[in-house]
Amino acid sequence: MKTMIPLIASFALVGLASSASASGLHAVRPVQGYTCMALNQTQEQAMDFDHPATFRQGPSDTAADAGLAGAQVAIKTGADPVNGYLPTLRTDFKPAWVKASLVKPYAVASDPKTRCVPAVMSNGSQGFMYPRD
Repeated sequence: MKTMIPLIASFALVGLASSASASGLHAVRPVQGYTCMALNQTQEQAMDFDHPATFRQGPSDTAADAGLAGAQVAIKTGADPVNGYLPTLRTDFKPAWVKASLVKPYAVASDPKTRCVPAVMSNGSQGFMYPRD
């Protein structure tokens, strides 16, 4: 029985450590002035690694690449396209541009009450939270 107590205590500590790390990355607060949009791609387009959806450093097809766009994108609220591009934020909060034809309003067909909101994450990066109305 005495050998079981340290073993049980070890499992309890592992359980506490696991639950502490399970809280992990989470949304802290919304990013004001930005709206969540989804990539407007088919599954085949999303899997085409030769032509990924990318951010640009400026509103132009010839502007330098500024990284890959994720499934959701934070678009400046109310912004009009400039040369077919919308202002956005990368995950490091640096401004970028995304082709307007690559994004569409965020919606979940299986759960229409779920919204997507650009957020500051617990690690300081830009991410998203998904509240339900």
